Amino acid sequence: MPNDADLEIGLAWRRKENVLAVSLRFDVPGTATDEWKPSATPLPLDLGQLAELRTDEPAYATALTDTVMSHEDVRGFYRRARAWTEGNAATLHLRLHIDAPAALHSVRWECLRDPDTGTPIATRDDVLFSRYLSSTDWGLVATRPAGVKHAVVAVAGPTDIGRYRSSPDGQPLADVEVNEEIARASEALVGYRLTVLGRDQPVTLANLLATLEEEVDVLYLVCHGLLKHDVPLLLLEHEDRSAAPVDGRALVERLSELEKRPALAVLGSCQSASASGEVSTQDEGVLAALGPRLAAVGVAAVVAMQGNITMRSASIFSAEFFGAFAQRNGVVDHAMAVARRALRSAERDDWWAPVLFSRLRSGRTYYRPAFTESADDTWENLRLMIQEQGLTPVLGPGLADGILGSRQDIARRWVRRWQLPIAAHVQSDLAQVAQYLRVRMAPDTVRAALLDHLRTEIHERRESAQAGDAFDLPDAILQAQSPLAALEEIGRRQRKADPGEPYRVLAAIPAPIYVTTGWTDLLQDALRECDPPRKPVTMTFPWNSQSGKRQAELTEEPSVERPLVYHLFGRFQDRRSLVLTEDDYFAWLKAWIARRDDIPSDIGEALNLQSLLFLGFRLDDWDFRVVFQSIKSFEGSELNLQRNRHAGVQLSPENQSIEPEAAQEYLESTFGRDQISIYWGNTRDFLDELRHKARLDT
Repeated sequence: MPNDADLEIGLAWRRKENVLAVSLRFDVPGTATDEWKPSATPLPLDLGQLAELRTDEPAYATALTDTVMSHEDVRGFYRRARAWTEGNAATLHLRLHIDAPAALHSVRWECLRDPDTGTPIATRDDVLFSRYLSSTDWGLVATRPAGVKHAVVAVAGPTDIGRYRSSPDGQPLADVEVNEEIARASEALVGYRLTVLGRDQPVTLANLLATLEEEVDVLYLVCHGLLKHDVPLLLLEHEDRSAAPVDGRALVERLSELEKRPALAVLGSCQSASASGEVSTQDEGVLAALGPRLAAVGVAAVVAMQGNITMRSASIFSAEFFGAFAQRNGVVDHAMAVARRALRSAERDDWWAPVLFSRLRSGRTYYRPAFTESADDTWENLRLMIQEQGLTPVLGPGLADGILGSRQDIARRWVRRWQLPIAAHVQSDLAQVAQYLRVRMAPDTVRAALLDHLRTEIHERRESAQAGDAFDLPDAILQAQSPLAALEEIGRRQRKADPGEPYRVLAAIPAPIYVTTGWTDLLQDALRECDPPRKPVTMTFPWNSQSGKRQAELTEEPSVERPLVYHLFGRFQDRRSLVLTEDDYFAWLKAWIARRDDIPSDIGEALNLQSLLFLGFRLDDWDFRVVFQSIKSFEGSELNLQRNRHAGVQLSPENQSIEPEAAQEYLESTFGRDQISIYWGNTRDFLDELRHKARLDT
């Protein structure tokens, strides 16, 4: 089956010339089809003319299409993309990249029509249409595991809403049918655990934010809105249910402070009787102005109404959208296309009103823990490699998160502790945060701070530990000068209580060599606890001449009974060996090339000639990128890597800045298309399945 194609139209406003700068890209992943025009002829857009046609959708669509499709480059790219899609029975992802003020977002881009057939592009069966937004300060988008989902439904119906008008000369705003709106949302969100505001609790800003503190997948917000200087004013509630005008920017700012933002926000306006007698909204889609702002702070997808919509159309849209959203595991642009086509098929004149603001190239807001391709074959290959002792596990830092906390958590805590002036989108990058501290402190002081963090983490978790918990440690261990004894004891307790504990599972793999970027000796402890006990040999790559520990010698060939555990980035036992800051990673890479003779030949052969299994990484981590490049640095590595069937790469997707398809393509460029599979899920999910598929005795 051919890959889907991408047609991206970039639109950036040039204020001085009063035109849109246009860039174009047509790409078919995995093929040679890739056209790019970074700077096409600017596009003049008469916003005044479009505004005059807002009540006449066919005339509006014609005027907009004539303007956009008269652009020779846009028309040419669209026709080539359409022809390829039709010829290959594929789907076209048509994304508008809009970098422009609010006035340009108010254009009804969804009304664009095919220049040859005159049919709406956004309702074609083979087109997924979305607005893919640009920003100078993106927050990371959280990708969620599929499972039981949580939605917050908030319907604000102030008792004194009649005091407000949609415009100075407009009619008073109508009372909100709160129960009816909640029922409509509840029906659409079947299968979600619902938290409802507006019925028993007022929709105050404080109450809304409090419900969003818990991890929420969908925010479904219904309220009246007004537009003030291109910024929506949300009419929420005070505790006494009177209207509380809330500047949309305040809501967005508070959402940006949440550790995890909703994956999807659906913004709905309130109904009112229209001149035609059919019940509809009357605020001209004011809340849609929130869409780009919510996307900019990390809400993966925002659905809003860009104009007035009848309640009948809103009901059809909600049912179709959330039905398709659930069926396709949260692929939001697909759900949007299904819902738009349903409105068009029902001959609803307001089919164009729903708009999707997206931060997702694939449209996927959830993931299912699984290999991205050829899952059955990959698991069988993995089982055989384990059975034949032909697998080298390459272990990332995520394996120890249950004790140390993730490196992202450490980075954020350091930012708060030292009040570091670091941009929000890199506050979870430990190498960058540590580098900032390195400028202010001596190198060894930063490494000492890491051990201090470990000590603090253990003490804090001991305070909240229940009796019998792994962190319920005796005072004697806690009062030791070094936290490593406590770390060792916690690891021992966790392995004893849990057959699926990561290091216990890894110790059950009959591998003669383990390569790790972790700083602990938890793997070695687990190997010694096997029955019969395995006797690991520990070595560290000597990247840092200041290391105070003498390097062990490898006196015999590694074996399953006596495996070699090779630490690439140091160990807690010798804190000067720790690779922590950006400078450390650069120095490490330099040493990896210059000191190649110091690397045991067994390690080079394992990384270069055997099948590799990467575990506990994120693709955007320094650990993964540096290890990946270091493997490629061996002579002949490209050919050798493509000879082996690599069992897979387990990548944790939470807060990842790259999506599964892009990650697959990136790794295939080195390993070869048929040699690599990515398991997109957390470490525990992978190891639980590995234990079952490979029949590991833990």
